[in-house]
Amino acid sequence: MSNPTAYEVEKMDLILDSDGVEVRRAPAGESMTLLRISCPAGFDFGPALKGLPHDMCCCEHWGQIVKGSMNISTHDGQSLALAEGQAFHLLPGHAPDFPEDCTWIEFTPTDQVERLLSHMGLA
Repeated sequence: MSNPTAYEVEKMDLILDSDGVEVRRAPAGESMTLLRISCPAGFDFGPALKGLPHDMCCCEHWGQIVKGSMNISTHDGQSLALAEGQAFHLLPGHAPDFPEDCTWIEFTPTDQVERLLSHMGLA
């Protein structure tokens, strides 16, 4: 059993800081990764996801919106609106859009997030 862990955002690894997007990561146990992501309103992840199955995120996530909101579309035509304070669970095959500036945290299986970050050139 591992010890309880607290994460300080400024001590998490900064893996992207460009065009108003900030992505930080930290290991979370043996098989999960914690990400903290901030995006400006209107940011488009589409180009970074192109080439993945359905041209969408290939990861399963558990997380919470810390600030702002995001909308999720899935490969099978479902949608989900997420607002500040809401927690979420997403399966592979989704894409976000941002009607306003948004910050969220998510826990993702490490093998899945490494595949995604590698595809995006961030690994």
